[in-house]
Amino acid sequence: MKWIQVRIKTTEEACDAVSEMLTSIGAGGVEIEDPNEIRRHMESLGSPDYADRSILDSLDSDVTVKAYFNQEHTPEELVAEIRERLRTISRFLDAGEGYAGYETVDDEDWSVAWKKYYKPFHISESVVIKPSWEEYAGKNGEIVIELDPGMAFGTGTHETTRLCARLLESYVREGDHVLDIGCGTGILSIIASKFGASRVDAIDIDETAVSVAKENCAINGVGHNVTVRKGVLSDLPQVKADIVTANIIADVIIDLSGTAGDYLKKDGILIVSGIIRDRKQEVIEAYDEKGFELIKADEMGEWVAMVFKWQSFS
Repeated sequence: MKWIQVRIKTTEEACDAVSEMLTSIGAGGVEIEDPNEIRRHMESLGSPDYADRSILDSLDSDVTVKAYFNQEHTPEELVAEIRERLRTISRFLDAGEGYAGYETVDDEDWSVAWKKYYKPFHISESVVIKPSWEEYAGKNGEIVIELDPGMAFGTGTHETTRLCARLLESYVREGDHVLDIGCGTGILSIIASKFGASRVDAIDIDETAVSVAKENCAINGVGHNVTVRKGVLSDLPQVKADIVTANIIADVIIDLSGTAGDYLKKDGILIVSGIIRDRKQEVIEAYDEKGFELIKADEMGEWVAMVFKWQSFS
């Protein structure tokens, strides 16, 4: 079988949004080549023997996102839609160079061979993500979540999702009510349920994400207490939750500062991720103005996740 491989040159800030966009229009898989990850890894080794300056200097800063589409799509249709979607993303983020070409590749080039590189991994201290084709038995109380990449955005490999998962592990308590805004594949909703949340309301603006999240919740046995729907936060009944989590982008997170408190109990917890380090202070100031108290901030690579407590001004 032949596949159409579309290449997008983008920025580290926008690569998640671009990846989500590509899966939402039918990509069967998305591959991210991020030279910034290579640079950070080499520099973290702390030895000039490893961090060869010539190698580091040869790396540019562009992130390449490759998406694979079956031949039900024509290249011309794909390119036109992708260009239009990239223009929308560019209204909110620096999307970089953008569309960088396409080629036809064989099935063997990616859809099977890449699986050998995707193994079970810890997304947090006690949560393991495993693909369906791998066998893994949880050890020492580990929670094992089955999630396949290439279905929709959010497999747990990106720093923003890992940061959010670790914070959920720290803050979710038995019987909590959790709202998951921009749920993607539902990974954070599944984690919240596994850690004892009695009710999780998950929401996403993308129909593909909603469908995949529902399927993943069923596969992982949490369909009974996780409700997934299409929409935005204001589409939910104005309930008072114990925890609201949003792994999105800084602009949307800042916009949520005006309404998130309406959905939280007094002293409720808001966990936000998907924030580039340069915009950390901007997010803090937006939530401080609305009556939230910053109680924790974690960083991984260029990304920041934060925990706020809702106090309001009353």
